[in-house]
Amino acid sequence: MANNSNGMTRRQSLKMIGALGAAAVALGAPSIVRAQTSRLVVVSGGGSYEEAFRKAVIDPFQQDTGIKVTYVSPASDAKLKAQVDSNSVQWDLVEWTTTPFRADAAKYLEEIDYAGFDKDTLSNLLPEAKQKYGVGSYAFSTVMGFSADYPANKPRPRTWAEFWDVKKYPGPRSLRAGSVDGSSIAFALLAAGVPKDKIYPIDFDKAFASLDHIKSDITKFWTVGAEPNQLLSDRQVSMCSGFNGRLQALKDQGAPVDYQWEGGELSSNYWVVPKGSKNRAAAMKFLAYSSKAEVQARLNSHIFYGPMNRAAFKHIDPKIASKLPTAPENLPKQFFRDLAFWEARTASGKTNTEILVDRWTKWVAA
Repeated sequence: MANNSNGMTRRQSLKMIGALGAAAVALGAPSIVRAQTSRLVVVSGGGSYEEAFRKAVIDPFQQDTGIKVTYVSPASDAKLKAQVDSNSVQWDLVEWTTTPFRADAAKYLEEIDYAGFDKDTLSNLLPEAKQKYGVGSYAFSTVMGFSADYPANKPRPRTWAEFWDVKKYPGPRSLRAGSVDGSSIAFALLAAGVPKDKIYPIDFDKAFASLDHIKSDITKFWTVGAEPNQLLSDRQVSMCSGFNGRLQALKDQGAPVDYQWEGGELSSNYWVVPKGSKNRAAAMKFLAYSSKAEVQARLNSHIFYGPMNRAAFKHIDPKIASKLPTAPENLPKQFFRDLAFWEARTASGKTNTEILVDRWTKWVAA
């Protein structure tokens, strides 16, 4: 499902929504509404993300193509599969995370037709965006956040190895529970000296051995995106992992928090087309359109997600771009979560995600 819990707060996003229409015109969105001859059902998250997405992407797309779009929320992987299994597909596009990487992707998803994408779009899409059964829609990052109350005479940790060094960098910490995702496992490997490009395949034994060193200094293993902000605001922790969008939104509100990009874990959401979509051609047209640099710039100028089209930054204010995880200066400091690894089945018959959950549950209880 689109992980919209890690973006801006609803209040901040709503303040910016009014500018989206003007931005669409400024970036060349056609003003003539053509006869709407077909219909697409697009499924993703709700709230402020939906409002921004409608203004930045759906409305201009409808004006440009004459294709009517119906937006549905929330997305559901189980419902997508049920529709395909029952030969009653009602959805045409779904924004999700892991579905394109699963072993049964060919059964449930249409292969993406990249022939309809223009050359500039294809050449500027990040490699992680161009998957056989999905197109990257945006990226968010899990980063290292700090309380502004961190002692002024103490340097902040710059790497996860320093985050792990509780003697040199004292203070209570928080990390995301491994039963939710593998970000803390990846950070544990970085802390153990594993380079960013060697994190995968995950060495579980090494990762948990690294976590052993910091376990007693973790005040809480958080599970919900709002928790890191609360922990920092309430001064329950000095530092923690957290979503870049939420931390930036809190910082913009004047809260005493900050964060850094070094060692951040990038996670992508993907648009997929359910197998048997009644509007496959129109769905592919939507994917080609939403992947354009100008379109992604309209959307990502107003939410703290990173565009997957590198050329989008030509159309984004540099002051805003610096806050986005895929900005040219931020991207090299981070690494992408390997969704294919987490969805892969092992000799035991379990996925690596299932193995992580089993091991994490036992480790936390020990």
